[in-house]
Amino acid sequence: MYSFLGEDMSEKNPEKEARTVLKRRRQRRIARRRDEILTAAARVFAEKGYANATIKEIAYEADVADGTIYNYFEGKHDILLGIADRLIGEAMDQTISDLNSRDPGAYVDAVLRNTVQFTRENRAFLQALVTEIWTDDELQQQFFVQVLTPIFTVGVQQLQAQIAEGEARPCQVEIVVPTIAGSLVAISLLRAVASDHFLAGFSDDEIVDELTQLYSYGLKLGSGEGEVRSVGRSRLQGKNRSTL
Repeated sequence: MYSFLGEDMSEKNPEKEARTVLKRRRQRRIARRRDEILTAAARVFAEKGYANATIKEIAYEADVADGTIYNYFEGKHDILLGIADRLIGEAMDQTISDLNSRDPGAYVDAVLRNTVQFTRENRAFLQALVTEIWTDDELQQQFFVQVLTPIFTVGVQQLQAQIAEGEARPCQVEIVVPTIAGSLVAISLLRAVASDHFLAGFSDDEIVDELTQLYSYGLKLGSGEGEVRSVGRSRLQGKNRSTL
């Protein structure tokens, strides 16, 4: 039934509303508990390594009974996928947001800086994860879909637009972008986990600037060098950027 103002005048069902409220509360409790278990598991995996960690240790860290874990996850592998999904999802949201620029320097900057920051903040857990990702098809698929594919997609769109407007030479975009973006991710990971050995002695700004030159103009002398370096420096002006 509707009033002349178009408002729904149907009688409300208190019992239905109460069930809806209870359902939402239960969903929030489940999500909160699940998140607590994932957080605890990440600490255990970082300390013990994935292979050596046990459900009992995860339950103890999460302050729940062993059996409670199985109310939320099928097992240790399911927990590992849940942690990877949460961490990668949060990191990629920011990265994709930062990639929305036609400036090639901004693309290099976003991939390098955000990946390094993410890796350093989750270093212990990622060290445990790396040993599994090489042999786990699900983790490999998750990494490709959540991390690489979004980066590749944005990069392809940007480069295609630049080619169409005569700002970049024609090339096989589907080869060039994954090669560049994949190498940036690999460089970021090495920079974060082996900073004492990989490119030690160079600041992150120096690395970003040099790689922007490399990926924009190759090793050929001349065109565009001053322009890109100027763009790179101007992005840094007014920002207090700490070493990645």
